[in-house]
Amino acid sequence: MYFFSEEERKYLLKKLIPKAREKGITEDLRGWNWYSTELSPPHDIVLPVWEVSDRYCETCRDSYLRHVQKVSVPASEEMIAGRIYHQAMAELYPTAKRLIYREGMGICTDLPQIMMERLPEAIIEAGEQLAQSKCSTEISKNVGENLRKLWSFEVSRIASSIYAYLGKYKYLSDDSLINHALPFVVEHKLDGRYLGLSSNLSADAINMGGMLICDLKTGQKKDFHRLSATGYALVYESLYEVPINIGCTVYLSFPKNHPTPHIERDFFIISDEVRQWFIEERDNKQDLIFCERDPGTCQNPVICRYKNYCCGEVS
Repeated sequence: MYFFSEEERKYLLKKLIPKAREKGITEDLRGWNWYSTELSPPHDIVLPVWEVSDRYCETCRDSYLRHVQKVSVPASEEMIAGRIYHQAMAELYPTAKRLIYREGMGICTDLPQIMMERLPEAIIEAGEQLAQSKCSTEISKNVGENLRKLWSFEVSRIASSIYAYLGKYKYLSDDSLINHALPFVVEHKLDGRYLGLSSNLSADAINMGGMLICDLKTGQKKDFHRLSATGYALVYESLYEVPINIGCTVYLSFPKNHPTPHIERDFFIISDEVRQWFIEERDNKQDLIFCERDPGTCQNPVICRYKNYCCGEVS
């Protein structure tokens, strides 16, 4: 999921990273200036990055209903499936790291087999979530099949990366191997309170080698998806005062009759424009919550979880 191809590495090194350096980022829009610039939140309201970044509702009435009217609606089947894929990746990479730390590099010979033996546990956990959420039988079956494909695919990528570095270097410590072969932290916890965001944020993955934020999506590509990685980058900068210039939205899908998942990556510069966009979204949603202002319904509520409340089907 978070392993880049050779072509993608070349694109980053030869094109995107130099372009980001050349273009530059306005100092006022760096996360570490949260206390003295427009990055400072207008109200004492905290929001998760996903909510600030969510633009499926054009008017942001979903935030009004959620926070002001205290409306609670269940997650959609698509959201539950996406959550399961996220959880699987959040378990898989740390499992590989723990095995190497605990057993040493000798475990790498049997690592793919050992990790594949963990798949049934992941499927059982996914099945329990789907049952509790009362998802349809078809959705449950598809998620189970997709989870097998995803798990097997990522195990092969993990093993390939580990073997590549073991084959290259004679003398590697366990820690060095892991940092070379698995250079990212998944579900990295961040405290976003400086920026008016949740104190318990989780970035899907941070590539520590290139200081690059990755955000996983399972739906159709949208331009506002870039806001998620941007929000996490601003928070990271506010905490560690380390510049984050590149974001990556990872799109995961499962084409029918295809043996592996399909992964598409959208690399982008976390520019002044996208940083400003994120801050404007945060300010707008904090304002409407603070003022308890109903922004009105959007033009296309079909895909919105709150559509019943906007279309008059629920009083």
